[in-house]
Amino acid sequence: MDIRISGKNFTVTEGMKGHLKEKISKLEKYAPRLLETHVVLKKEKLIFDAEMTLLAKNLRAYGEGRSKENVYTAIDQACSKLEKQLKKYREKVKDHHKKLAIDWARRR
Repeated sequence: MDIRISGKNFTVTEGMKGHLKEKISKLEKYAPRLLETHVVLKKEKLIFDAEMTLLAKNLRAYGEGRSKENVYTAIDQACSKLEKQLKKYREKVKDHHKKLAIDWARRR
């Protein structure tokens, strides 16, 4: 999987990159075939923003986090939003196949 990390108005440290890679690796259990991840970390005056976009075969998920405390909190917020979207997508895919199997069994 390709991970692109960029920072606006501040430099991205190795610690931030490590934290991001750890969080993204945890998201792979919900969507194992992730192709790309784009991460943009911004600092505007006293506010830190984290924007994350995940691209998979049939999915594009977007999460955004904002924090006054530090950039790690913003990253955690964005990851939690992405995790919610990926869980919903995975449930939708699993339920869809289950309904088809039940319909098929009833027809026989």
